[in-house]
Amino acid sequence: MAATPTPFSWTSLEGRTVIHEIIEERIPEWRTRPAQLDCWSHTLAGIPTILITSTGWGKTTAFFVPILVLQHLLKYPKPQIPKPPQRPVALVVTPLIELGKAHVSPSIQYKCNT
Repeated sequence: MAATPTPFSWTSLEGRTVIHEIIEERIPEWRTRPAQLDCWSHTLAGIPTILITSTGWGKTTAFFVPILVLQHLLKYPKPQIPKPPQRPVALVVTPLIELGKAHVSPSIQYKCNT
């Protein structure tokens, strides 16, 4: 009797590898931190995530990398990964207008639809 394949999970080694490969392809100059990969995999898996870190850690990537990954998969689907939503959305709440503007800049730079 053949074993049933395990469903794809963003938090699995396979899912984390897919995220890492897409980031390496789209933004080769980045050096991904393990904690960032944790955050992205949980976000993509639909696990509610609260991120509290120091300045300069890369919190902005917490919302735009999952969108970048989903947009990449819309253009270059992988058979083992369920089809992503046609227009992925992130809601980002910031206490300052300038901080909000700072979040939009990398999203535009890395071609996330804003």
